[in-house]
Amino acid sequence: MRRSNSMAWWVIATLTVTGATPALAQEYALPALKTDAKANPKDATVQRKLGLAEMRAGRYKDAERTLKKAADLNSKSPESLYDVARVSFAAGDYRGAQRACATVSQKDKDHALAHVCKARAFLVWNRSARAFEELEGVLDVDPANFEALVALGDAHRKRASVSDAEEAYRRAVKRDPRRFEPHLGLGRLYATLGRTADAVRELRLALAADNDNPDVNFELGRVLGNTAEARDLLKHAADGRPHWDAAQTTLGHVLLALGKKEEARAAFERAIAANDSSADAHTGFGRTLADLGDTERAEKELKKAIELVPNSATAAFALAELYAQTMRTEEALQEYERAANLDPRNPAPFLSAAKLALRLKRDVLAAAFLDRVLEVQPNLAAALALYGDVMRARSNSKDARTYYQRALKGEGELDRPATEESLKKLPK
Repeated sequence: MRRSNSMAWWVIATLTVTGATPALAQEYALPALKTDAKANPKDATVQRKLGLAEMRAGRYKDAERTLKKAADLNSKSPESLYDVARVSFAAGDYRGAQRACATVSQKDKDHALAHVCKARAFLVWNRSARAFEELEGVLDVDPANFEALVALGDAHRKRASVSDAEEAYRRAVKRDPRRFEPHLGLGRLYATLGRTADAVRELRLALAADNDNPDVNFELGRVLGNTAEARDLLKHAADGRPHWDAAQTTLGHVLLALGKKEEARAAFERAIAANDSSADAHTGFGRTLADLGDTERAEKELKKAIELVPNSATAAFALAELYAQTMRTEEALQEYERAANLDPRNPAPFLSAAKLALRLKRDVLAAAFLDRVLEVQPNLAAALALYGDVMRARSNSKDARTYYQRALKGEGELDRPATEESLKKLPK
């Protein structure tokens, strides 16, 4: 790597890219940006602003074309060529990233962004080790290079190197507290680790830095669960990037949980239109149709999901619930067992199967399902309460009382009033 005047180059590169991602709306801003770009065809800044907005809206072909035009207007500077490469990173296109990064290197192989670009391309390919090689050279010369630090954090995050990722992201925050990227990286890291409170904190900081960013809205919406705020964030993400099936699917799940069935249906339909190969979208659509009473179409959607991903425990569980809803009890029990076998740590299929078996007066089968749950989660309140029901069905009041009492002291969700009522009804 060339070192003469290198620090000046690193500073220029960092300052130039620091303003690289304007905080603006995406899809809904495009008409005005296109009008401005048409009126100013020779203005590189105007063209660049449109290209970045197109990229963030998920319109990758348009973005690449516009940013190439901006690069031509900007004498194909390394910074402008790196903008073109950003499109391939966002699209997850390794070959496209390779080609774009080769163009940056051809312009100036010693420029910081030439190495960061190669690192980013390797991350698209999930080759963190190769990315580290490129980033080390940049950070040896400029330890505070923002783009390199964020890429380093992402590389460590992909390797689940938590402390190293945190350190890199924190250094990036110190370099430029105004940017959203390191907070987004930290939020994703903590969400993967199940550190929800930490994830929410970092993602709120990212949102404060760029409240129209679809990725930030999506990630924060995901970690907030089935809440009205999550719904609004996910809708904003989906509006900003309309053909993003993951955002539409996650929005659909939240809407369904909130009881907004018709809105959920529309979200899942948009997700499937964007990506018909999404098993998650077909599963959500099937569950929604079942809730709306269209069981025939629901079954087709759920079977499509299983066809796409045969080992999907979520789809198998949803199909089992549909069979139970339509009184196809033997098929339901078989599908509950299949769902349970696919994800033994999820108690929901076991609990639903036990409830169905009890309704069918098959207490031995119900106990068998509950035994499997309690092997993994011996203090699960819902399973203990159902075991109390099994014992009550066997007229074993003593053991029923013990299980109900254990349930009231157990872990997880429990219908406490119902359990207390069952306990009261037992013979003294």
